[in-house]
Parts: sequence; structure tokens; C-alpha cells
Amino acid sequence: MKSRKKQIHRASAEPTERVYTSLKESETRYRRLFETARDGILILDADTGQITDVNPFLVEMLGYSHEEFTGKKLWEIGPFRDIGENLSAFQELQDKGYIRYEHLPLETKNGRQIDVEFVSNVYWVNHSRVIQCNIRDITERKHAEKAKSKRESQFQQARKMEAIGTLAGGVAHQFNNALVVITGTLDLLEMDVSDDENVAWYLGSMKKSALRMTQLTRQLLAYARGGKYQVETVSLSNFVRDTLPLLTPGLKPTINIETDLPDDVLKTRVDLIQMQMILLTIMSNALEAIEEEGCIRIICKNEVVTEKNAKDFPGLMIGSYVCLKIEDIGKGMDEDTRRKVFEPFFTTKLQGRGLGMAAVYGIVNNHGGWITVESQLNRGTIVRVWLPALIEIEEKATKKQQIKPKRATNAIPIQSKRSSAGRSR
Repeated sequence: MKSRKKQIHRASAEPTERVYTSLKESETRYRRLFETARDGILILDADTGQITDVNPFLVEMLGYSHEEFTGKKLWEIGPFRDIGENLSAFQELQDKGYIRYEHLPLETKNGRQIDVEFVSNVYWVNHSRVIQCNIRDITERKHAEKAKSKRESQFQQARKMEAIGTLAGGVAHQFNNALVVITGTLDLLEMDVSDDENVAWYLGSMKKSALRMTQLTRQLLAYARGGKYQVETVSLSNFVRDTLPLLTPGLKPTINIETDLPDDVLKTRVDLIQMQMILLTIMSNALEAIEEEGCIRIICKNEVVTEKNAKDFPGLMIGSYVCLKIEDIGKGMDEDTRRKVFEPFFTTKLQGRGLGMAAVYGIVNNHGGWITVESQLNRGTIVRVWLPALIEIEEKATKKQQIKPKRATNAIPIQSKRSSAGRSR
């Protein structure tokens, strides 16, 4: 009888021991997950909002010690000090049992701002309600998304400008053909009626208008990448020094121009007339943006686009470039205006001034370069122009000469025509 009682006692003790062991193993696994998680975790009393535990990752993320967290209510801790908002969220959590914030700004103990994803759940443990808050740092993800959005915006802008450029090029060629007929006919008329002063005066006015239209055609062709006319090897620093005196006669005495034009800037191959148009257009806009007194800075420097920093130069291929930076401390532009600066005939003035920055955009692209405009209202504007450095151009030419296509002995050579529209982006 005693033996049977011992067997029954041993049999009933074994399940209890197994349950205890299983619970200990489960607790150990939970504790290991809790302490090694790569998300911050807070455990709260669901009735009082008092913090009962916090994992090491959140301690490291926010900079508060374990002791500074535990024993306090959520809204008593530095990052969660907005009492009204947190009390409201706490009440909502108690009612719904679940809250999720896709984006929640938090401040660490040392004052650093971070963006987090915040998820809270209510569940039961030993007849008590518990809140678990999972906090994930998404600061880097937000930065990456912002950079991606910027690159996509720049790509869309480039595609739009390319489409408008194609249209402008077609219009310019047709317009130019008509102007040739008009100017030629005016020359013939002028020879026939040279003795009639009144008719000659009218013909002169018509010829002046035709010449202005010819200039407009050149700008349209420049915008549409209509070809570089007389390319020369120049130092960008020397070019700026030589061109700036053209601006000084109309310069206000209250505006100061500062330059940083190093002699070691790499040379580039450009059409000087078109480059003058670029500099004068940008400088004219900068001068008009400064209403009273101010400063314009012009800087030339070498830039290298590598695989590592290529994402910062979405409009450029890997290689060496010369950068022309023009910065003014003027009234600046809002984002909507900045996005439209390269559109043909867009202006913030009461009357339009022609193609302006649209032609600049086309010229820079035609030279294999890239242009960006950064601006903020009442904080000024920065225009950057990148042009291929001569060292890069020479390297490409050398590689092209080394790879010579073989021609069949009996083949008839065909002269190919390369489009003057430039490289597409």
C-alpha cells in the first residue's frame, strides 16, 4: 500500500516538474530575445503606465540608463515628455489594445533627434494586463527615402527638360528656315528701293526684328542641344576673370563680388560665347535677387565623381569635372519656383525676359555637363555648373583611338553623320 502511494506521488510530481522546467526554458528564451533584440522594447503596467522593464537596445538608443526608465511612467521620461499627447495615446491604447505610429520623432538624452516607428500592444500575463512597446529607429531609412525621392525628382526633371528640348529644337529649325527666306527677301528689297528713304527705314526696322528672332533661334538651339559652335580649351578660372569685367559697369556699389578662382583648376573644352551667356545669365539673376546690399560668391574647383559619391551627382557620369559655383545672398525662391527655373520663358517678373535659364540648361547639357539650383526664400540661391575636365576628355579620346574598327577591303566607305543633339540622358 505504501509502495503504491509513493508511485502515485512520484507520478503526480513528474508533470509538475516538467511544467516548471518548460516555463523556465520559455522564460530564458524570452529573456534572451528581449535582451538581444535590435529594436527597443518597453514593458509597462497597462493600468498605471508605469515602466517595469526596458531592454539594452533602447537604453543604448536613447541614452537613458535602465534605472532612469524603470519605476517611472512613460510620460515622465525625457523622450516622451509630451504629457497631454501621451496620456491621450495611453487611453486610446487601453481602449483599442493596439497603437502604431509609422513616424514618431524622439529626442535622445544628448539632444539628438531621431525618427522611430512605434508599435504598442496590450496582452495578459498572470491575470494582469501588460503593455509592450516596440521602438525601431528609422532615421537612416528616412534619409535614404528622402535621397531616393530627390534622385527620382531630378530624373523626372531631366526627362521633362529633354522632351521640351526636342520640341524646342524642332521649332527652332523650322523657324530658322522661315527666317532665312525673310532676311534674304529683305536684302533683295533693300537693293531695289535703296533710293526711297521711307521704305528703307521700314525695311531697317524689319531687319532688326528679324535679327532679334535669329538670336532667339540661337537660344532655342542652345536649349535643344543644337551643337557646340567653336570649342576651345580654357581654364574656367581665367574665363571667369576675363568675363566679370563685362558686368562691372552696371554693378551697384552696394553689391560685393567675392571670387575663389584657383590656378590649378583643370581645363575644359567649351564654346566661349555660350559660356559667357551662361555666366552673364546666372550673374544677372543673382544681381536682381539682391534688392539692396549683398554679396555674390563665385568659386571654381575640381570635382571627381566616383562610384561612391555618384548618387550625389545624378546627372553626371563617373569622371573628372570642373565645377563653377555662383552663390548669392538674395531673396531666394520657394520650392515650386525653383522647380520651374529651367522651363522656357518662365519668369517671376511681370514681363518675360526670353529663354534665360532654359538656354543655360541646354548649353550645359550640350557640353556634357550638369547644372543644379538650390534656393530658399530669404536665404539666397546657389547655382552649380559641372563641365567635363580636359583630362577626362583626353582619356576618352585615347581609348577611342586605341579601338579601331576593321574595314573590309572591298567595302565602300560610308560617311556617317553624328547627331548634333548631344548625348541623351
